[in-house]
Amino acid sequence: MAAFLPWIPVATQVIQSLLDGGRSKSGGGGGGDNAALREELRQYREQHTELLKSFNKLVDGLKDKKIDSFESLAQQDERAKKALIELAQKTEPMKMVGINIGLFGITSTGKSTMLNSLLGKKIAETGVGETTTKITPYQGMQYTLWDVPGRNDEINYLSMEYISFFKGLTRRLILIQATIKENSSMMKLLDEIGLRYDIVFNKFDKVDEEERTAIQQQIRSEIKSLGLKGVDHVFFVSSKHIQMFPDWLTMVNLLTSF
Repeated sequence: MAAFLPWIPVATQVIQSLLDGGRSKSGGGGGGDNAALREELRQYREQHTELLKSFNKLVDGLKDKKIDSFESLAQQDERAKKALIELAQKTEPMKMVGINIGLFGITSTGKSTMLNSLLGKKIAETGVGETTTKITPYQGMQYTLWDVPGRNDEINYLSMEYISFFKGLTRRLILIQATIKENSSMMKLLDEIGLRYDIVFNKFDKVDEEERTAIQQQIRSEIKSLGLKGVDHVFFVSSKHIQMFPDWLTMVNLLTSF
């Protein structure tokens, strides 16, 4: 497991906030005994007290209504959705050093294999099901990769700290393995707060060769029909067999072009 990066103090604050306290998806651990990190987090929250209170009040209200994701929020409470977007727009991006790339995707989209291939060595554990339970940074030669677990539009993730984190990322890669609808709610959330992202159809090698053109057309049709506004690129790759499709090299060149 990769360690927190000491040269990204605000990043460690955000990760700690997601791991520590009532708004953490993954529970305790991850440096909770580090007094210096806790002090940095305290100062960060003090600087944004009113915004933090507004976020907490809104999210607590959504939980009381049994609204558990941005998707259900958009369907059930338009007023609260508007309030959340307004708070997100006021949230400052995290100050991060260098190129920082977030990998988003539901369970078994191949994020761990993608991380290992982008890093050129096996660091992240791979396997069936969710292999990470917390946001984890991995340091590469040219960029830092952030593995973001779970369904990324869950209400527990819609905190000031988390939104600051993904606003501060250099690029956001959203992995899918069959359809845009796997994580379209996260894409719509990013659209609402004006953030760009790339869609990566991973495990494209598992699609029968004669069906690949149709799948590519299907994905582009879904982007249009869902009205997604923030899509920069769509890549069709296999992180397990990186030389199989030309999009892999195109994607890597893009990630290092800043």
